Amino acid sequence: MGKNVNLRSKDWQFLMILACTLLISISMESASGSNGQLTEFHYKYKCVKQCSNPDDLIFCADAAYKVALLGSSARINCSDGQTGTKKRTCETSEAGVKFGEVEDFCVSHQINNILQSAQNSTEVAKQLPTLVKSLANITENLDNTTPGNLAASLDILKVFSSANVKSVSESTVETFLSVVDSLVDDSALTAWTSVQNEKNDSSSELLKSIEGFTRLLSPNNQTFNIIKPNIQLKGIKVAPGKNYDIEFNDIKIKNKSITNTVYMDKSNLEKLNKDSLVMSIALPTMNDILKEPPGSLKLNGLVMSTTAENSNVSIKMYFMPLDTTLNQSSAQCVFWKLETGKWESYGCKHELSGSSVICTCEHLTSFSLLMSKEAKQLKNTQTFNTITKIALGVSLASLIISILIEAIVWMDVTKNKTSLARHIAILNIALCLLALDILFIAHDFLKPKNLKCTAVIFCLHFSFLALFFWMFTLGLLLLYHLVFLFKELSRSFMMLTSFSLGYACPLVISVSAFAYAHIRKQYTAMDKCWINKEILYLQLIFTYVPLAIVGINFFITIFAIVKILRPGIGEKARNNLSEKNSVKKILRCIIILTPLLGLSWILGFMLLDKFSHDALRYLFDILNGLQGFFVLLFGIIMDEKVQAALKKRILSKTPSQKSLTATNSTSSSNTY
Repeated sequence: MGKNVNLRSKDWQFLMILACTLLISISMESASGSNGQLTEFHYKYKCVKQCSNPDDLIFCADAAYKVALLGSSARINCSDGQTGTKKRTCETSEAGVKFGEVEDFCVSHQINNILQSAQNSTEVAKQLPTLVKSLANITENLDNTTPGNLAASLDILKVFSSANVKSVSESTVETFLSVVDSLVDDSALTAWTSVQNEKNDSSSELLKSIEGFTRLLSPNNQTFNIIKPNIQLKGIKVAPGKNYDIEFNDIKIKNKSITNTVYMDKSNLEKLNKDSLVMSIALPTMNDILKEPPGSLKLNGLVMSTTAENSNVSIKMYFMPLDTTLNQSSAQCVFWKLETGKWESYGCKHELSGSSVICTCEHLTSFSLLMSKEAKQLKNTQTFNTITKIALGVSLASLIISILIEAIVWMDVTKNKTSLARHIAILNIALCLLALDILFIAHDFLKPKNLKCTAVIFCLHFSFLALFFWMFTLGLLLLYHLVFLFKELSRSFMMLTSFSLGYACPLVISVSAFAYAHIRKQYTAMDKCWINKEILYLQLIFTYVPLAIVGINFFITIFAIVKILRPGIGEKARNNLSEKNSVKKILRCIIILTPLLGLSWILGFMLLDKFSHDALRYLFDILNGLQGFFVLLFGIIMDEKVQAALKKRILSKTPSQKSLTATNSTSSSNTY
């Protein structure tokens, strides 16, 4: 093929690789050196010279692993009675493009035999202690640090933890933990990297297996301890009037000795049945296995898992930070969410106590500590929460006042169609925003996945969309009157259009989303009372429908500004004074329309970027927290008709006005 041929198509790439592979196979024997290996140069020369443009087709080649494109892998079957494959990845290095180190995903025949036996759930239930002992013997005498043996052992532990047995002895649990101890040893960390590249949830599966199997424990004594180099288990049987106070002493992590404590008071233990188990497990090496969150936060505490028959109980943990150079004010108490394989912080709070961090969480699972060199972000501070609460309080009060004023002056300010349309829109914006604020406050007090939470989230979703659709309605009314200056809408058409847009559209969207998601049990989040943002279509509805409305309202505002700047028919060119007046009109237009058309929500959509600055978060929360106040100020109080109507109402209540009214009334009665 010529030099100018561009092989971007996947089909052509496949054909070229196939042709190159055949070419290499044919020339293998004649081109091999004394060691039977073709040189990389020879492969590249033959394929590139005869098959493609070097810039379009970069690959690695080897006599055993054949050919693989840059970034992809090649595999060969295992030998010596082992199952699985060996893998090499084509990658770039200082020496150029070449195959990386061999990743051994071969499974020994001893481990494979146990894995095959584990497929029979009945046999597993009957012979569980024997099978656990057999696996422990194998892992003790066999190199278990290869990716293949590690992955197979994890699969076996998963089967053991879900075995259909009522309980297991303390000795069997100790044997099980000895297997875990070997799997999480420092010598296996390289194998863990390979396994996690193949299967992302491997570390979560191990934690599930440990929690699941230890729950089967039937201890002989009131307290029990199992200590291994890389894992420690301590626990108690629940007894009336006793606290749960477990201490992990002198645990070595990265050459540092630390002591952590787990505490549950007796009021929490009273929620559990007598003689049920509460146990904590410390895993020093899991810090290097569990993935750290992106960004500057680092895992800076011992990984500890606590289990009980009821996971919805409060727990207090005392963490000693591993790296004391990290900023203590940046501390976050986190837990490993098994379903997503990520660190989360909801349901947990922290306080500082000297050099230690005290974490209090409302549920049980695997916990640790995140810290960074930087101070904690503003959004997590008490100041931020206080500002948000104050803004919401001001907004709620303002919205109630707005609705009361509208009720007082309604008959006076809605005498023509244009004014009626405007005040209907503003009144409904105030009502939707009031409902939204109340529901937003209420959702914090509800537990996830119950009927009350689902009802509140549906109403919140509907109120949120209705707010934007009413702002959209107001924007369309403004646009209509800017374009058709002397043409009024009929009252019936205006009312039908406004309420259809304001309530019918968001109702259809909300009900459709709810029905579709609720049937699949996806509507609310698993961890908190909120809409499930992990479901794409819910996220799109909750985010991009309002975004589209704000975008349209933004262009309507631009159009309004252009109309202000454009000279009227017969007007002369503007002088400096008129230009200053125009600037004032533009500023007035922007200030008034921003809260009424929801333009400040543009900042909220900018916050979808996770790298957005905290100052932007402050600004967004202040502006939108005070949206109710701005609706009162710019939508109602600054309206001249409202001012006149209020003045009329107030004057009608003054003593002189009352006297005049009484005199007129008497005169009228004397006439009849």
